[in-house]
Amino acid sequence: MTSGTDRDDLRRILLGELEYVELHVSGKTSLAGSDLTDPGVMDWSATASIYVLCEDDTPGSEPDRAWQAAEGIALSTTNRPGGEGLDLTILEANGITIDLAQVEDVFDALDARSQDDAHFIPLFGARDQFGFVELAEELEDTLEPGGTRVVILDRVRLAPAWRGLGGIGRLLTARLLRWVCDEPRIVAVHPFPIDLDGDQRRDDEVFVHARHQVRRTWASLGFEPFTDDLWIMDPHSSAHEKAVADISQRLGLD
Repeated sequence: MTSGTDRDDLRRILLGELEYVELHVSGKTSLAGSDLTDPGVMDWSATASIYVLCEDDTPGSEPDRAWQAAEGIALSTTNRPGGEGLDLTILEANGITIDLAQVEDVFDALDARSQDDAHFIPLFGARDQFGFVELAEELEDTLEPGGTRVVILDRVRLAPAWRGLGGIGRLLTARLLRWVCDEPRIVAVHPFPIDLDGDQRRDDEVFVHARHQVRRTWASLGFEPFTDDLWIMDPHSSAHEKAVADISQRLGLD
């Protein structure tokens, strides 16, 4: 499917498939702390997938499923238990959740994990009189009250065929965040064009354009820059809720 007409047909089909999307969320944390683990930090991963039948010509099967073979339709494909169908994974996301009331040492926890996670250290400040880790003062003063957990989005990837269809990736990300954590204090992200290869990242013009597109995407979900590299979203503000409602309405899912 490469022509304009075929692309329009594929767009119509994919938008019609949204009602069959399933969200999957999982997480893990440690019971007790050690040099490498902190019981106040949870690793999580999430996917959005569509279940399809293995064969289209069996009696009672669903109508034409030729779209399954379209280029870039899935990030991965897995068999369902029993071999009765396939899960087409269209979005993958992962990150960490930090409990400000339980984390033992947020700075060590982030620094020990990876350089990517260490980027988020500027979000945090000292402990308060009750032993809770506070957010950086200049951040704390801008937020609405509520929540004791910080959700950090590490990676979000959407299958290419689903891009440019009116905000599907943004809507799926927002819906997944609801299940990752109930009413977090903030959600944070490092907007970076992760799909660029090494040569593209070294090309200033290509990199700057791609980074602008990524930042524009996160801004449309209510994220704002805290530093040049770190963007945050206050889930208790109206901006995020309105953005998600607008996308849902535009996609016919409200």
